Amino acid sequence: MQVVILAGGMGTRLKAIAGDLPKALVPVAGKPFIDHQLALMKKYHIENVLLCVGYKGDMIKEHVGHGDSFCLNISYSHESTDKLLGTGGALINAFPLLRESFMVLYGDSYLPTDYRNVVRAFDNCDAPALMCVYHNKNNWDQSNVKIDGDMVVFYSKKTGNENLEYIDYGLSVYKKSVIERYLNESPPLDLAEIQEDLVARREMAAFVVAERFYEIGKPSGWSELQEYLDRS
Repeated sequence: MQVVILAGGMGTRLKAIAGDLPKALVPVAGKPFIDHQLALMKKYHIENVLLCVGYKGDMIKEHVGHGDSFCLNISYSHESTDKLLGTGGALINAFPLLRESFMVLYGDSYLPTDYRNVVRAFDNCDAPALMCVYHNKNNWDQSNVKIDGDMVVFYSKKTGNENLEYIDYGLSVYKKSVIERYLNESPPLDLAEIQEDLVARREMAAFVVAERFYEIGKPSGWSELQEYLDRS
């Protein structure tokens, strides 16, 4: 299974920690953040990684290379920083490089779950997409997902609902044909819009993960991950 990491972000909210570094290279627990993400891929035998880069993408490529030091096969999709594509637009831009099925995670998310279980769940479902969800109960962020059995029946990135208990974990799986539907869309396009469309079509399976997520988009999240990795 291929994993696509959306690593085009600037890390604006982390400037006090990272200066002008892209988020992928922000140091956490003594290493650039991307190193920790790639270590998870290696641990769970996800060997093919596509990095969608934008802001200072050449710095990321210089550090990561083609994955030899990580024992991974890493390729790149570059987008111009002059024209923002959005997270969904980044997948459209990368379309020629996508495998027939692929996972997606964000470039500021550390998700310590067993990715092999996610792959198996997707292979065993009849839907063209799968969203990993966490039983959040508004603990780590505002819950935004409702599931019914093994399907997502409500998802919104913007609309809050105090009765919701699950949250988008930040890890999802798609058939390439899903992205093909949007090739003629004008950027920017948020991945959340694609996900909401899939839910409305009853085409988004759900997979509940037990491990909490970490995000370094804000200094508080960076500190939480730093503490977690120092304990690990």
